[in-house]
Amino acid sequence: MKELLQRYLNNTLAVEELEELIHYLKQKEQEETLQQVIEQALISKAFAAPADDARKDQIFQNILQKAAEQAPLHDQPLQPIKRRTVMWKAAAAVLILIAGATTYWVTGIRQKTAPIAAYHKTDVPPGGNKAMLTLADGTRIELDSAIKGTLARQGGATIQKTGSGQLDYDMVNQSAAAVGYNTVTTPRGGQYRIVLPDGTKVWLNAASSLHFPTAFHGHERRVELTGEAYFEVTAREAQPFKVTVQEMEVQVLGTHFNVNAYTDESSINTTLLEGRVNVAHQGKVALLKPGQQAQVNDHIRVVEHPDIETLMAWKDGRFSYNGMPLENIMRQISRWYDVEVVFEDKISDTYSMEISRDMPLSKLLRFLELSGGVHFTVNEKTIIVKK
Repeated sequence: MKELLQRYLNNTLAVEELEELIHYLKQKEQEETLQQVIEQALISKAFAAPADDARKDQIFQNILQKAAEQAPLHDQPLQPIKRRTVMWKAAAAVLILIAGATTYWVTGIRQKTAPIAAYHKTDVPPGGNKAMLTLADGTRIELDSAIKGTLARQGGATIQKTGSGQLDYDMVNQSAAAVGYNTVTTPRGGQYRIVLPDGTKVWLNAASSLHFPTAFHGHERRVELTGEAYFEVTAREAQPFKVTVQEMEVQVLGTHFNVNAYTDESSINTTLLEGRVNVAHQGKVALLKPGQQAQVNDHIRVVEHPDIETLMAWKDGRFSYNGMPLENIMRQISRWYDVEVVFEDKISDTYSMEISRDMPLSKLLRFLELSGGVHFTVNEKTIIVKK
């Protein structure tokens, strides 16, 4: 059984062997100590940085030592089982259920569990689809509580909330003269998706806002952003799309890109996935190619090959980190769970993880603690971080 667990952690377990491991765990699921050992094994794998092989090996040896002391995993014969083809998704789901893990890798395939119950009554739930729409006349509409259907009509556009919780601007009169400006604002712990009057799709992250017209006339399409958003811009060569962020401007024709402009981050980062964009700041301009990122603070710096998977995880409902400092991680956690974070000790460790944003706060913090080097105390809406 130790060998099976070793190969599982190294992603070299064959389908037939995985079936045996699942069968064994199902037989042993009432043994609390064994569950803890397997859980720690899975979590250690999820958090061990790929570049730190020595640390990963040491973690695994510690797991095996603990297993030998508390619940020896002797190589004992398995009961005969009926051989069959096992779908990876079903197999991973059984392992997650028994081990208590939420998201991890099985031979490179990511899997996600069903929602997990909170550990205690005061647990902090994850964020969700929450936003406030402010119309040109000052009317405010809470989008998370608004019923689906038509919310308002402005500037030739019908503003609708769809069944999937999306805000959709449907242009019914392109020549309408009365163009107003609307603002969608997400709170800490909120996110929302918007389809602008030109068909451009925008994913708005937590603690962000987008200010835009109800119709795009003239020689350009301009919006203003705070926080973070991902854009899929409808192409119009004669009418470029521009995003204004503080003193920076992103100009595009038709492209997919992400802008992270939180004020508590060290720079404003524009990451290009498709097409091309110009990033302008204080008279300097950088032309981005797909797979590049512009970082703007007092100057523009172009970064080649940023970690797109990590940068775009929020849009797909995931936390994804690859050797990231804990302070950076906690800033994202703070915005998504609407909590404050206080560091009582300096934590120099970096962490790697791939996990759903749908879990309660206690579960996420537990994963971080089990990775080692950090301890959390939650006092209502404040997280205290210690060594």
